[in-house]
Amino acid sequence: MNISNTISSYFPLILTKSFIQIAAFFVMTGIPTLTHAQLELYTKFNQDGSLNPVINYNGSKKINDQFALTFFGLIREQWSQALIGISYSPTHSVSFSASAGIEHGQSSPRYSASIWLRNNKTSFLILGELGSGHENYLYKINMFHEFSEKFSLGIMDWRYHGLGPNIRYTIPKLQSTIWLMPAYDHEQKIFRNMLGISVRM
Repeated sequence: MNISNTISSYFPLILTKSFIQIAAFFVMTGIPTLTHAQLELYTKFNQDGSLNPVINYNGSKKINDQFALTFFGLIREQWSQALIGISYSPTHSVSFSASAGIEHGQSSPRYSASIWLRNNKTSFLILGELGSGHENYLYKINMFHEFSEKFSLGIMDWRYHGLGPNIRYTIPKLQSTIWLMPAYDHEQKIFRNMLGISVRM
């Protein structure tokens, strides 16, 4: 794959109307006051040689020690979504969240819910999204173990992406994490690779 083509493929996305609308939504809802926020860019490398770049943003703003407002936005070439919700964390090791919002090309809402658990250096997440239509859903299930401050390894099953290991390398000084995921999509019955970077903001 040509890495320069991968990078350049992000730039047309930045200029799309959907991306501008999502960016405006987050600015208006108070991004500067978020407690935690993360911007992520990744690309799916498909067997046929095509690339699918994705940009997403998620953040939260604490209400108190247990509740927080949450935000999530995602854009890819022909689809985007924006969700707002609430999370509840009875302890530092457990978190539940629920959100609702809009998606590109649909007049009905899109919903999401998740459960996150942590035990020492091992974490587990199960997340689901549901939109309008019989097949309009997404799930993500993952388990990660932190071997050090910089290196973690997990396994993920992620609809539209695949099932496989996820290798993560964190650069603390840059507050960034680079990740690689080779995966088998058991619905489409194809292999693909994904490469991404996430930046804490």
